[in-house]
Amino acid sequence: MSQATTSLQRTGTAVARQGLSSWSLRGRPGPVGCRTLTNASHRLNAMRLYTTSTLAAQDKTNVNQAPASLATATTTDDHANDTAQQEKQEARVSEIKDAKLIFNQAFKNVQDVHGRANMRFPKEIIWLMGAPGSGKGTHTPALLKSRGITNPSISMSSLLSTPECKELINRGLMVSDGKVVENLLHALLDCEPEVGVLVDGFPRSEVQVECLKLLHEKMHELRKEFKQTPLRNYFSRPTFRICVLYVDEEISVQRQLMRGKLIKEHNAQVMRSGKGEIQEERVTDFDELLIRARYQIFKDHYSCLLRLSKFFPFHLINAVGGVDSVMRTILKEFEYQSSLELEHDTYEAISHIPLASKIGIHARQDLIRRLEHYCEAEPELFGRAVAFIDQEVIPVVARHAISGQALVRTDNAILRDPKMAEVVLSILSERGYAVMMDERVHETPKRVDPETWEIILERQHVFALSVRFPQSQIQPLEQKF
Repeated sequence: MSQATTSLQRTGTAVARQGLSSWSLRGRPGPVGCRTLTNASHRLNAMRLYTTSTLAAQDKTNVNQAPASLATATTTDDHANDTAQQEKQEARVSEIKDAKLIFNQAFKNVQDVHGRANMRFPKEIIWLMGAPGSGKGTHTPALLKSRGITNPSISMSSLLSTPECKELINRGLMVSDGKVVENLLHALLDCEPEVGVLVDGFPRSEVQVECLKLLHEKMHELRKEFKQTPLRNYFSRPTFRICVLYVDEEISVQRQLMRGKLIKEHNAQVMRSGKGEIQEERVTDFDELLIRARYQIFKDHYSCLLRLSKFFPFHLINAVGGVDSVMRTILKEFEYQSSLELEHDTYEAISHIPLASKIGIHARQDLIRRLEHYCEAEPELFGRAVAFIDQEVIPVVARHAISGQALVRTDNAILRDPKMAEVVLSILSERGYAVMMDERVHETPKRVDPETWEIILERQHVFALSVRFPQSQIQPLEQKF
């Protein structure tokens, strides 16, 4: 293995350990791209200071500095393990402190531009993440359509393609978390607040995970602040969903290499024919080492995302398989959940009404229990119901056996008893018929009261049973010559 290859492997590992986002991996091809990765890993600590230096100065506390006791060398393995755990915990606390400083400053910067009353974010935000090659771009349009989201999706890669961000990336530096959050907030405020939006590629670090939680809290704060004002409709209850598309590493590698091959063939065809548009050729679609480095970064990011599963609906989608199969899985995960989308008081008022998707789950067991009860506890009632079906329902159904549906009309008074009607419907349902019953009252003038001149009406109850069943399949006779 060449020295350059070994260096790149070490770089990919170092970058993954530092939590470097995949944005910095989309550098220039060839040796320049390698230098970009190396520079990014060497300058990462400096970039952390750039991210929080001005804020930390205001706080007069260096939240990135670990306690001196954690830097003391140890002589035993047990002591080393304890120290490592303590360092990890201190680092976690430091990240949270950083996130509050970063988010508050970014939010203030954006609020200074838009104004407090115009901080109107979309009520539903889907935070879409995925392994490289998992098909985020492929499934995004269908996901937006299924949720009724008309706002354009927000791609973090596009937000970070400004000249300022590109200059940082080209110099081998990460775009600061504060800048990332600030750009994201501006993009969210450009959306229609009445409908949702999908954000592709956020969060990607510990700090960004904390910032997402802080954004949710801030949206609740705004909603409470404007609830009793004419602007209350612009500050709805926020709904956050985390969606992660997953494929394993080998499939990710295969898909990206195949994507690079297809794009290269497409571009060659465009160059030859002069027809069509040139597609972007990503460096990471042609170098397996870079692909595996990106996948390692995704795995590190995923461990950050898992913390969000304690706060928001978390959808982990198996993206291995065909496009249609994966899309069905996504839509199943995103089924209607009124407890997440409705205001609390509204939900409480209607929550006792069963969902249509749930009402039939135990219908069969309930049907059997009802029939067994009536047969044992009220055999006379049960026998009359069976006789009614034999005499008035089945003959009509038999005459319409080919059509698969029949309409039974009767004025039999036994159906005026609700319990009898329930038994009749239950028996027919158990035998595989889909039945609906409608009751109508016909009023016919019969006489006039000579004293009051009131018209006396005769009421007749007519019941209509709409019965459906599997249609008979009759093959036509073929005429042979």
